Amino acid sequence: MNKVLIISYYFPPMGMGGVQRTLKFAKYVKDYGWESVVVTDNPKNIMP
Repeated sequence: MNKVLIISYYFPPMGMGGVQRTLKFAKYVKDYGWESVVVTDNPKNIMP
């Protein structure tokens, strides 16, 4: 199985608008023979 690296600033459990597109991509890419690995940051440490 191939692997794809997804780098995203916002990812669940954050409930923002930009999260949904990345989440669905990571979820459904497996149907096409790819394994997703997500690298994210914790934006709560950066924002006041």
